Amino acid sequence: MKTHKDAGTESPRSLIEVLKYGNAAKITLAVILVIVIAMLFPKGLESRYDYREGDIWVEDDLIAPFGFAIYRDPAVVEKEQTEAAESTPLSFDLLPDVAPAMRDTINKAISYLTRAANDVEARLPRRHRRQDIVALADSVARRAARDPQFPARLTQRYWRYWMLQWVGGDLSSSVNQLRDLARTGIRQVYQRGYLDREKSSFAQKVLAIRADNTTELRRQVKDFYDRIDVAALLQETFVTGLNRDSSRVDFMFNLVYPLLQPNVRYNHAQTQFAIQAAINSVMLTDDIVKENERIVSRHERISPEVKAKLDSYMRAKAERTGDGNQVLQFLGRVGHTIAILFLPVIYISLFRKRIIGDNSRLLLISIIILLIAFLSYLTYTLPVTGPVQYLIIVPTAAMLLTVIFDSRVAFYTTVSISFLVGALRGNEYAIILASILAGSLAIYTVRDVKNRSQIFRSLSFILTGYVFAILINGLQRGVPIEEMGVESAYALANAVLSPVFTFGLLIFFERVFRISTDLTLLELSDFNHPLLRDLSSRAPGTFHHSIVMGTLAEAAATSIGANATLARVGAYYHDIGKMLEPEYFVENQIGSANVHDNLDPKSSARKIIDHVVRGIELAKEYNLPDRVIEFIPAHHGTTLVSYFYEKEKSRGEGETAKKDFQYRGPKPYSKETGIVMLADTIEAATRAIEEPTIDKIRELIDRIVSKRLADGELENCDLTFRELTTIKQSFLNILTGIHHSRIKYPSEEDAAAAKKIAERTAKLLNLPSTTDALMQRMKKLDSF
Repeated sequence: MKTHKDAGTESPRSLIEVLKYGNAAKITLAVILVIVIAMLFPKGLESRYDYREGDIWVEDDLIAPFGFAIYRDPAVVEKEQTEAAESTPLSFDLLPDVAPAMRDTINKAISYLTRAANDVEARLPRRHRRQDIVALADSVARRAARDPQFPARLTQRYWRYWMLQWVGGDLSSSVNQLRDLARTGIRQVYQRGYLDREKSSFAQKVLAIRADNTTELRRQVKDFYDRIDVAALLQETFVTGLNRDSSRVDFMFNLVYPLLQPNVRYNHAQTQFAIQAAINSVMLTDDIVKENERIVSRHERISPEVKAKLDSYMRAKAERTGDGNQVLQFLGRVGHTIAILFLPVIYISLFRKRIIGDNSRLLLISIIILLIAFLSYLTYTLPVTGPVQYLIIVPTAAMLLTVIFDSRVAFYTTVSISFLVGALRGNEYAIILASILAGSLAIYTVRDVKNRSQIFRSLSFILTGYVFAILINGLQRGVPIEEMGVESAYALANAVLSPVFTFGLLIFFERVFRISTDLTLLELSDFNHPLLRDLSSRAPGTFHHSIVMGTLAEAAATSIGANATLARVGAYYHDIGKMLEPEYFVENQIGSANVHDNLDPKSSARKIIDHVVRGIELAKEYNLPDRVIEFIPAHHGTTLVSYFYEKEKSRGEGETAKKDFQYRGPKPYSKETGIVMLADTIEAATRAIEEPTIDKIRELIDRIVSKRLADGELENCDLTFRELTTIKQSFLNILTGIHHSRIKYPSEEDAAAAKKIAERTAKLLNLPSTTDALMQRMKKLDSF
């Protein structure tokens, strides 16, 4: 089937068109998809054996072709490694030079204070006031803050205290006492050791202390001081030594405490080295299997010990694979991926031409497949416990594909996705079966979705599919009921999450890919939509025509298996351009006045043709989906505005340019647009029939369909003659129902007599036949 891109004349395509429809982009997308999925296969999955603990080994006896070590349970090894790391003492370096340096620093600070106080005292006048001392103290404080010779950083408050106490004589006689008290505090701190980290941050109770590169001692954390301990120790020392003089205690604390530096410093590199050594000391293997030793016997139950041997054998086999076979293994994964995706690719290629021809739709399907593949990879490789495979949202993919495309595309793709999940999880059969069942039931629940909330109806069906698969697999393998209960709980979480993810991702995909699902179409069919509401008020005749057309198109599409909802919505919006100048269209004209009487034929034709262009602009302004917009130009195709064309020719004013009276197209390129083209002409022509009968309506439908076929307007829409016959019958049934109050059902004799009278009357009055007159009227109406 040709797309609308093929319907027109050949012209250079833009980059966007090349990406959307080009074969190179299609091949690139396929290659990327296959390679990415192949890269998600975890190493070692090339084994031909599929086994689980508790299963019965149905293969022949497995004999070890080479010796290998039996690896312990990874979860047990990881736990022991964690415990070893947490129990490894943190490494600290003891810095012997810090204590002497701190004593020198305190001596230097007190000496500086003494000299500064003596200098101030010498500069004071004999008769001085408190303000004089304070002023000099502030000056000294500013100078000391910039003086590198003063190691402490006292604030102005403490400088004032020192100077006032010194000049008053209270401190000058006790400087040595203060110096000795500071030394006592320093000695007590560094005798035990001052840590550069708070002890509350340690999980360990023992530290590894290195005084040099050869000696390491283990000491309790409680034997050391940290920052909080040092502050408490100094406070206690100064309170006792200064007879609880709070001012002096505060001064000494703020002088000494900020100067002290830790002498036990954390060694990060040595700690990490020790932790890694502890982790490496944990045994990874329990035993060995010798060459030619039996690993498992036929019909033997796979116990934890046997499974450990099998796992170790598969691991050893993978590790023994040479670099030359890595390429072959990757090619095998690529082939595996292609084989899994072969089913939906073949189905879409043969039966869904619109999808295979549109790379954006293929990209959407690829994204959904990659999403599930990535989740499968994560559940297999991440170090998590529990049956997390039942959290892989295959039902979400199934429902998205159903709503966006259709149930058959969804089913074939879901089957492939389910096999892909099993392959990425180590050829796990149980999750394949569960995913197919749950995904199929999810498809069933949304195959005829009418509103978005219906998506949540799938919860119970998804859960039923998973639980049934878990139950039959569990009973077959003798799984404890508790384990099946846990798996069912994970399946319940999946059943709850899948509709939620479907709801959110559907909105995302609709906006990003500008796709119109049946849900979108159903929302557009609401007569409260602004465009339809404006059409009904500004062009009521066109609105009524569109509604009747929608009924005709929906019935016809249903009868041949086309998208009935799309056909109906396309009919609703096909003539929205007429609302901008409704008076130019016969269905909206009231009375005998006709605005075309004051226009030349070419101007009238331009007004008629412009409703297509203006309708497209209006549809884009209101963000209608492309699938709906396509009905606006396609329902006229490349037909002529024949009434005004013939009128222009009859004027005899030179050669008439046919293109000035012709719609620009494109011709209908889908069954739905073809149906709407036929419904548009037939509905308008039927309203012009006087005293309609079934035969008249049938003859009219046959003539219009034959004319459209003869003009080549239906050559791109893939409608077969059998389908056209079905469509004509569908139109006849609907139109007969609409005009039932006007249709007469004469006997064959009455019908024959009426026909003879009509022909005799026409001959006597020199008029064309009744049928010809009818076709002339239809031809005029078709122009509008």
